[in-house]
Amino acid sequence: METKGKKVFLLYTIFTSLLVIVGFCLLYIYKSPEKYYLVARAYVITEFTLVAYLFHLYVKSDLIRKIIKYSPFAFIIFCTIIFIREKTPGIPFLPISVAHITLLCLIIYYLFEVMQETVLEPIYLKAIFWISVAFIINSAGNFFLFLYSKNSFNDDPNFKRQYTIIYTTVTVIKNLLLCIAILIKETPKIESDKVFFDVDLDSFNPSNNQQ
Repeated sequence: METKGKKVFLLYTIFTSLLVIVGFCLLYIYKSPEKYYLVARAYVITEFTLVAYLFHLYVKSDLIRKIIKYSPFAFIIFCTIIFIREKTPGIPFLPISVAHITLLCLIIYYLFEVMQETVLEPIYLKAIFWISVAFIINSAGNFFLFLYSKNSFNDDPNFKRQYTIIYTTVTVIKNLLLCIAILIKETPKIESDKVFFDVDLDSFNPSNNQQ
């Protein structure tokens, strides 16, 4: 990845890991579900913001880049409105679903742009490809899960078990793919102005060849 991309991915890893640790401590050690739900909302906003900014660095379209640039602000406002309207604290299933479908559309568009370009090396040799695949699987695998969880999570014990299995499986796959992205050693990008061809044009001059 490029330097900025590496920094954003590092920030994503650090902040999300810290929020996961804090959330589990609040839920299982301090037995404070209300504070856990607040951390869960912070996690959703942090993940959406950093992943969106990461792909903002790679998308070429100026219009899409502008949309990505301001999308975190709109998402924060949306999450705040949902939080205020909730009668009782809970897992933010609706904001998570919106984040997943938005990121899924963004990543698919990025891959569409890549397919329109002429590349010098296979795309799977780039870390951003594995990051894209990781979040496509994560978003596609969890979108309907979180959407249905809004009405079924607290009422159906069987659904809770299925929820745990699906979410854990998708999360493990996502993290494995992100580990692959970290291990990818990319070829240094060659600037176009440094690329030259050593061609002897004298051999193509007919007037000189006839003498």
